[in-house]
This record gives sequence, C-alpha cells and structure tokens, in this order.
Amino acid sequence: MGNAKDLAINEANYQSCDVNIVLATVEAETSFTNILGDSGNAIGYGQCWPAWWRSSFEYAGRRLNIPVPTDLTSLQQLALGNDHFSMIVAVNVIKSVWLSSGKNWDKFTHTYVGPAIPDSDYNRRLKIWEKYEGGSYQSNATGFGSNMTALGGNQEEIITSDYAIVPNSVQNKNILYGRRYRVMVTNKTGKGLDVSDLRCTFKCVKTVQMQPNISEVVIYNLNAQTENLFIDEGNRVVIEAGYEGEQYGVIFDGTITQPIREKENGTDYKLTLIAMDGDAFFGGGTINTTYVKGKTKRAIIENIVTQAKNPLTFGNISANLSTAELTRGKVVFGLARDYLRQLAQSENATWYIEDGKVNIIKVSDVPEGEVIELSAESGLIGTPTQTEMGVTIKCLLNPQIKTNRLIHIDNSVVRERMIPIIPIPTSATSKPTAPDVRNLNNDGLYRVIKVTFSGDTRGDDWYCECECINQAGLLPTLATNESSKVTN
Repeated sequence: MGNAKDLAINEANYQSCDVNIVLATVEAETSFTNILGDSGNAIGYGQCWPAWWRSSFEYAGRRLNIPVPTDLTSLQQLALGNDHFSMIVAVNVIKSVWLSSGKNWDKFTHTYVGPAIPDSDYNRRLKIWEKYEGGSYQSNATGFGSNMTALGGNQEEIITSDYAIVPNSVQNKNILYGRRYRVMVTNKTGKGLDVSDLRCTFKCVKTVQMQPNISEVVIYNLNAQTENLFIDEGNRVVIEAGYEGEQYGVIFDGTITQPIREKENGTDYKLTLIAMDGDAFFGGGTINTTYVKGKTKRAIIENIVTQAKNPLTFGNISANLSTAELTRGKVVFGLARDYLRQLAQSENATWYIEDGKVNIIKVSDVPEGEVIELSAESGLIGTPTQTEMGVTIKCLLNPQIKTNRLIHIDNSVVRERMIPIIPIPTSATSKPTAPDVRNLNNDGLYRVIKVTFSGDTRGDDWYCECECINQAGLLPTLATNESSKVTN
C-alpha cells in the first residue's frame, strides 16, 4: 500500500488536485489496490468506468505516450499492468468530480458513488475522509531526483510544489480572479523540478497548420547549479496556467529543443527554453512499411501515427474520411509527416499535433467540446476585429480555448474590417481585384485556428490571442493545400 499511497500523493500534486480527497477516495474504493470491480467495468485504483470517463483514460495514455485500447479487455490489461496509468486515470476522475461538486464532500460522494449509496457505505467513507481531512501531503523538490519515489520503467514522474498565486489578486465567484500557474522542467527520465517561485514568462503558439506548436519559456535568476542542470539535462517543459477554479489547466507540454542563456541587464540573468509539441515525431518520425490491397485511408493513418519512429497517439480524427480502399499494395518510406500531409490534402483536410496527439479535421466536421462564450464579463478584452476569413479576438488567459474549438461572440462588438483600396491598373488589359472578405457568421460562431498564450508571472501579461474563421468558411488546410491556396 505504501508505494500506491506515494503514487497517489505525487499524482495528486501533479494534477493540482486536493491530496486528501484523492487519498480518501482511493482508500475507500480499493484500499490502494489496482483491481477490477463491477464485473470488470470499473477499472483501477479509482474504479473508473471507461464508458463514462474515456477522456481520462485518453489523458493517461497521452501522459505516458501509450496507445489506449478501445476494447474493454485490452484496457483492463493495460490498467492492471501499469499502476501509474491506473492512478493517473483515478486522480483525473476524482479531480473532475471534486471540482464539479464545489469541493463539498457530501455532494462529491453522492456523485462519485451514486445518489443511492447505502448509509453503511456512506458512513464508512466519511470516517476515511475525516482521517485525511486537514492532513498535509505536499511534495517539494530542490533538483532532479530530490526526494523522488521511483515508479520504474519509462513512466513519467514530476515532483512539484503547490501552484503559485499572484500576490494581492482577489478571488471572486471562483473565476477570473486569482491567477494560478505552474511551470515544470523535467529530464529524460521524467524527473522534474517546479520553478514557479521564480519569475517566468511564456509565449505558446498553437495552430492547426501542418507544423509543430512552439513555446518560448523564460526563467529568471536561476542559481548556477540548476541553470546548468536545465541546459545539460532539461528535456521537457510543462506549463499550467489560468485562474482559480475550473479555468485552469495545461496550456503547453513539449520537448525542449534549445536552451539559451543570456544576461538581460546588469543584475538579471535569464534562461530561455525553446520547446515544441510533437517535435520528435515531426522532425524524426520516419515510417518504413507496406500496405496490402484493401486498406482504407483511416487504417493507413492510424498505422503511420502509431508505428512510425517516435510514435504519437490520436486526438480528433475526422469521421468523414473517404472509405475507398487501396486497389493495390503500397510502399511507404520516409517522414511520417509527409505522408500525413498528402493524405490530409487528398481529403481537403488538415493535420496537426496538439498535446502530443495527431488530429486530422475537415471543414465539414463539427468541432468537439462545448462552445466557449466570450464577452466582457467572461474575459473578452478590447474589440474583436474582422479579418478576411473571420475575426481576431483577445481575452484573459483561458486554457479551455484550444485549436478547432468554437467560440461565440456578439457580432455587434466586432470592429468591421476596413475596405481595402483597389490598386490602379498598370495597363489597359489588367483588371483591379479586391481581396475576398467573408461576412461575419450570422450566429456569432467562430472556429479557432490559432491561439497564442502569453503570460508573465510577475507582470501584466496573462492573455489569449485567437485567430478564428467563420464557422461556415474555409479551414486553413485550404491555405496550406497548394491546389486551393487562399491568398491573403
């Protein structure tokens, strides 16, 4: 039980979940044992049902870079054979229910177990909760490997301190007040260090274009030992940011490609970490295989993503891909990204990597997730501006805003795009042309194609800047597909 308890504490700290509710729930559910329940439908330490919490299983798979099976039997085997995977799922589910219940233990229990929970089970769980309530199980680290609990294998392990809150910020109705953030750097074994106590700035750019997402993280005034450690061994950077409450989460998770050390002024040193999401797959993901007659594009895409060197997992793969089958065998040899680009363009789609997952979307696909309402009350800053293909929007930092998500704004607050001046013809035969400007969406719905997160943990920057297209308009694949390129 000791190792499972340590694992629960570390994972709760990693996911910024109350450690006491995690420990109480895991003990009440399974006594810190990785088992199956409810005829095999409830899996692992948290007894989580894949039918209800598939997203949590996918999250664990992305964290550990493990393909998540779709059939129950294989998923059971994966969870029981990998304690870290099982605990990630458990904590992710517990955190979601804990936050949605307003951190009220009674409401949490009736939601997690069910409203018909017997009194005997309720009282048993209450005693366990009272045992942990008020305890302190936070972990702290001073460098790679300090106070670490080994998990074994290639499983990632990040020891972190608690999140930081900007001094003098005010919490109001659990949203938009009280900045919250955490910046972590890990080595290749997955052991990491939280640097949130220092001044950090970041700029993270995510796009649906066929290129890696990139982030620039600047850490100020590291001591010489830690700075050299990051330069020599730093492999990955994780940025969590947002506000107190549910508007908080991971905004970037990528591999460090270049550390840059410099002196900003007479007293401040800074270390800039350039990181990319999916860099190993994008730059070195080669594929060398053959496909037999009868393979569909979806099957080929799945094989390329999972069997290439430095493989990734799946995110949002369009359900509207052609079902046509190969009429003869096909040999592929080269960079996986090139074959994905060819396959995407043949479907008038675009492919991109986000949070370590490969996504392929078409203009006809309805974006997943809830529509995000943006107004002055929910974080909208300034005036949205109309562009040739949609609108640009600036708002307070919101990790829920992702590429290929829908945003709703009131069109009445959008600044109309200035009508461009038509150039004078240079000859009698030439004809003046004006850029094609698309109308605003009648319903105020816009699809995010690029989002830039910028923040300064000791300064004013804490924003999202979004480039959006009219939901009825073109996807940016039409800008990257040379056969149908849109000229700006």
